[in-house]
Formats: sequence, structure tokens, C-alpha cells
Amino acid sequence: MPNLAGKKVAVVGAGICGSLTAWAMVLAGCEVHIYEPDKDKKSCSFTAAGMLAPMAELESSDDNIYRLGLKSVALWPQIIQTLALPVYHRDNGTLVVSHRQDEGVFNQFVNVLKNKLGDDFSTSCELLTQQTLEPELKNLGTALYLKKEAQVDSHQTLQALHERLQLKAHWHWESAHNISAYKVNREDFEWVFDCRGLSAQKDIPGLHGVRGEVIMVEAPQVNITRMVRVMHPRYKIYIVPREHNRYMIGATEIQSDDTGPISVRSTLELLSAAFSVHSGFAEARILALDTNVRPATMDHQPVIDHAPGLTRINGLYRHGYLLAPALVEKALKDLGIELNSFLKRGEHANCI
Repeated sequence: MPNLAGKKVAVVGAGICGSLTAWAMVLAGCEVHIYEPDKDKKSCSFTAAGMLAPMAELESSDDNIYRLGLKSVALWPQIIQTLALPVYHRDNGTLVVSHRQDEGVFNQFVNVLKNKLGDDFSTSCELLTQQTLEPELKNLGTALYLKKEAQVDSHQTLQALHERLQLKAHWHWESAHNISAYKVNREDFEWVFDCRGLSAQKDIPGLHGVRGEVIMVEAPQVNITRMVRVMHPRYKIYIVPREHNRYMIGATEIQSDDTGPISVRSTLELLSAAFSVHSGFAEARILALDTNVRPATMDHQPVIDHAPGLTRINGLYRHGYLLAPALVEKALKDLGIELNSFLKRGEHANCI
């Protein structure tokens, strides 16, 4: 097992996974070099909603994603404390709702969670026949409150991480054309971390793109404080509240590498669904229409692949912010670096 503390390492890719890897290696006292060509902030990590929703995602995932997600939910507040710039973080849970005509889909979702969570269901979830947590949504009937879910603002998070890393690490605004054990672009390192996402398709069998589309709106007439998931037979949308009456609305998941603009159909579906939840969205102002492609494996499980001198972390699918802290912690633990030891001792105050 290598002893990387204090050594010269390279991190290729500065999305959320690469940024957290570089951040952790700085905490470990390493000389960190980051290779990232994207100056325009177009990576999928900037498009993400930043939802930390292990229970809501459990419907279409498994226990591995759930357990990793819970670990990340616990790690995020500690990570944010090490950053100088403010990061919006809210941990008041998710409200799962449906229109009355879609109660069958809602009940199916509840039953899936009951089966998968077992005894955890009663402590982590609450069925609300008279929902009062979000008064402006009380007309939607029965709701399921997922208590232990949270969110971070993806833009603020990456901005804060990058600001710190540009001070404490060596930042190379260039593509890594040659990545191999102990070497990036002909420069030698004690270890290389490949966190390129979809750009690593040639090196990770089965890695493919899953397209996501989101809309950011400003809606002064809407006052929702929790993340909301709306169950529907054809699509399940999410509404994520941000500061200053801004809301991120998303739903679609398309098996495609297409990074083109959002379609008219998706835009109409997302906005119509949001309006059906709260009429105040009718007067909202559209701030951004964003699309991007997330890296996924064939079984939608994340990948940590170690070889001498090279570690690849990839395949976070649409769970980037949910999985990244736990995956980075696990990958570094395999290499003899205990992330929690730095966080608990408060060493980050002097290191980053």
C-alpha cells in the first residue's frame, strides 16, 4: 500500500469527484496538480441539482447507493466547513407528493421504499395524510416526508472548492492527453487520479452517457422550502428550492451522449408539471435552460479502480453530489489515507 501523504499527485478532471479528490489530497499534505480544460464551467457537475437524496433514489437504485449516499449526507457539512466561500446547504428533507389521480404511482413508490428500507422506513420516513410542512402544497393530498435528505448548491460548491484549490494546488488549464500510471502529459507523479467522467469512455468498459435537462426559474410567488418530488406515471419531476426564490426543476433521463440544447417537449413537460404543483410558477422568470451528460456504467454502479500508480473514480451516474464524498473517502482509504482523521482533528484549518 503506497504512503501518499506529502507526495506529488495528479488529479485529472475538476468536476465534483475530481475536485473533492484534489481537496482531500491537499488535506493530506500532498503537492496536488489538477488538469482541467473546462474554463467555461460546462461540466455536468455545474448542471446538477445538488440533491443529497439517498432515500428518494432508492426506488431505482440499490442498498450500495443508499449506504454511500447516507455517508455523503453526513460528510457534506464537514466538507463545507473547510471552505472559505459560502455554500448553500439545507438538510430539511424531501417531500414526495402526487396529484390525486396519480395516487397509484405514489403508493407504489411508498411500498418500494418500505420493502427496501425495512426497519429504517419508520425512522427515516413519515406518511402525512394532512401535509402541513409545505402549506402552499396542501392541496396535493397524502405526502411522504423523507426526513434525512439534504441539498447543496452545485455552483457554489464547485466555486468554493475551485477557489481553495487554485490557492493550494497547481492548476493546469489543459487537457490530459496522456494518462497512465505515475504519469500525466509526460510529467511524473507519485500517483494519478483519473476523475474525467465521460471523457474516460475509452478506458472504462461500458461507460456511457445519460442526458439530464434542468430549468432554473425565479418565482417570487412560490414559497417552498423543501425539495419536492412529484410522482407521475410518465415522469417524476423534482423541484429544488434555492436562495432568493429560485427553483431548479428537472426530471428527464435519456440514454444519450447528446449535449445539445434542451428540447421543446422537455421544456413544456417540466414547466407544465411545475405549474400543476403550484400555480405561482406561471409568473416565474426562466433564468437558465441547461443540459448535460452524466457518466454511467451498464449497471449504474460507481467505479473505483486501483492499479499501481493510477486510481480511476467514475460512473457516478446522476448521483454525483450524493456519491462523490463517500466514494472519495473510500478510494483514499484503500490507499491508506483516512479522510475522517483530518476532518475530526480540525487540521483542515491550517491545510486548506
